[in-house]
Amino acid sequence: MLHVLNGDALASTFPASIPGRIAIVREALVDGPVKSDSTEELWVIRERFLTMNYPEASREDYFTQVVPEFEKIMTATSGTEVYLWFEYDLFCQVNLWFTVHLLKKHKGPVFLVSPTTDLIEGFGGMKEVQLEQAYRDAKPLTANERHVLADMWKIYQKEDISEALTLSHQTMPEIPYLYPAVVAWKESIAHGDYPGKPKAALKKIAAELGTDDFGKIFRAFHIKHAIYGYGDLQVKRLWEELKSGEQAQQSKRA
Repeated sequence: MLHVLNGDALASTFPASIPGRIAIVREALVDGPVKSDSTEELWVIRERFLTMNYPEASREDYFTQVVPEFEKIMTATSGTEVYLWFEYDLFCQVNLWFTVHLLKKHKGPVFLVSPTTDLIEGFGGMKEVQLEQAYRDAKPLTANERHVLADMWKIYQKEDISEALTLSHQTMPEIPYLYPAVVAWKESIAHGDYPGKPKAALKKIAAELGTDDFGKIFRAFHIKHAIYGYGDLQVKRLWEELKSGEQAQQSKRA
């Protein structure tokens, strides 16, 4: 039995009473480049991006702390039951798509464990007894669900939002959580002078609160736009890009 947990926060509260090994997805594939011809090439692309954009990341960290966890998933034996602990926000969904892609050839059963809380709290809002119940209530993914979720990763890599919208809409009865995440992805894409919904939302929140205090802005963003599921690091990068762009425009006008 293998439990795939989306992040260290869940791992830190994961009940010891639940049997099985643990693999932690320590990635934010929703942020940055993912186009690659192989999994090995993806590791290199991701390590480079994270090191450049998140100074606290390092080559050693990625190849010693991130890749080995994915390798646990890729090398799961055919008889292993795999439990995927992922939420419904875009951040979690993109990581889920990639994880199911890695399990494409896995012959054993795969289950999805979902939080009983809302998008804002997720697994973090659940007590140990609730996490234990969520494990018992895990939903086995059908062959079609696994196929669709794995395909979503390839579609995401191609940045084919039109195909993603079509597929997620067609499968709404079977996978109801997929379409809202894809819509959030679509709305996050910048076009023309529009920076994408996350950045536009940050700008609006800052104006409404009358502050540049990132902590206050992040908390409001997390509540109002929980569908994105971005962590403080991702939101801070968007905020800094937004501020940098505004400063560049002001310099041009000066």
